[in-house]
Amino acid sequence: MRSIGSYVNIKSENFYFNGCSSCEGACCNGAKGFVASPLILEDFAQVYTHFPILFGIDNERLMAYVLLNDGKGHCRYYENNQCSIYEHRTPACKLYPITPYFEHILVDTDCPAISTHTGKSVCYNGVLQSDFYTKRLENFAQKREESLAFYGELYKPEHFQFVGDVSGLKLFIYGKQSDSPYIEMHLESLKYFWDYFGIKPIREIRAVS
Repeated sequence: MRSIGSYVNIKSENFYFNGCSSCEGACCNGAKGFVASPLILEDFAQVYTHFPILFGIDNERLMAYVLLNDGKGHCRYYENNQCSIYEHRTPACKLYPITPYFEHILVDTDCPAISTHTGKSVCYNGVLQSDFYTKRLENFAQKREESLAFYGELYKPEHFQFVGDVSGLKLFIYGKQSDSPYIEMHLESLKYFWDYFGIKPIREIRAVS
């Protein structure tokens, strides 16, 4: 697999990174298309203390997402042209412009800081350099399959409540009693969703029988 849109396999070419100082937070801006990122289960603990975790349903397949912004502007933590919670940003933010795709590793060539000529080496001869590597990439395909299996077991349409549409992504919350720590983190994270969008919380969120 060589490419998907602007995302190119790191095995196809050597890429370099020139830093974020000359960019006006394109990857933090919902208007640029960076609205939500899919989550694997290990991401929940890193995300729920600062961002809302919601669910999307596509072709009757459930997926968890971190909602990064309102789809119209920058992330709420983007201040003075920089991230105000840099050490607590989401796994996707930490990886960008790198992203895993099944067993492949891709780089977003639309990122203004990416070059094929100059800068800090991102990948060389198909190998991702250590400064751009995170543990999230280890056995990613397996972790993704385990996450999808959990979402699949969780999914029953009557257990989810629709709460809104952001940039075409229909968002749902879980409304069934559950002792899963992932559902607990999902529910706890919703305070950011209500606050971000000025929506009155659905307080009886566990009332679905």
